[in-house]
Amino acid sequence: MGSAPFKKCINPSCNLTYEINNSTLVCKCGSFLDIIYQYNYSRELVHVFYQRRNHGGNIYNESGVWRFRELINFAHLDTEDLEKCSRVLVSLDGSEGRQSKPYKMKKVSEYALVDNDSLLLQPEGYNPSGSFKDNGMSTAVTHAKMINMNRIICASTGNTSASAAMYAANENIECEVFVPKGEIAPGKLGQA
Repeated sequence: MGSAPFKKCINPSCNLTYEINNSTLVCKCGSFLDIIYQYNYSRELVHVFYQRRNHGGNIYNESGVWRFRELINFAHLDTEDLEKCSRVLVSLDGSEGRQSKPYKMKKVSEYALVDNDSLLLQPEGYNPSGSFKDNGMSTAVTHAKMINMNRIICASTGNTSASAAMYAANENIECEVFVPKGEIAPGKLGQA
């Protein structure tokens, strides 16, 4: 499969592979599939990512996920072609991960016995759904869109369901959420 990303069975005794744009979600053996990347990244990407912090109004450079799009380029995009990015990548105006800036907390550093300058925390509650799941869900829904899925289904007690429902609605994809009875906070149920 060359250097293109592909799906691979997580079962070590199976190891079947599938094309990335194949709609297969579960291996023939019944195990889950993982996405495998085989890129040799240039050290210059560090500079590119640093420069993108000054996003200049480009929502994909502002996004805490898509700013690093070369690392997760399963859609085989020219990552600098913003018109193509806008047709393929799922984003809520670059807001996923945008507001969650790392910060220091002296008491946490002391408790962890780590130098305060060496420990950074990052709040993920500023994401659009209020959940850290938005970072991964933007890529999951991008892949669902890429393989022409018209429905997303998830089982969740909160964060995943809120994020999946939000991104699916944004892309006009049907979303079904299964919630265990009595196992979800009312606020998360309302979000989903």
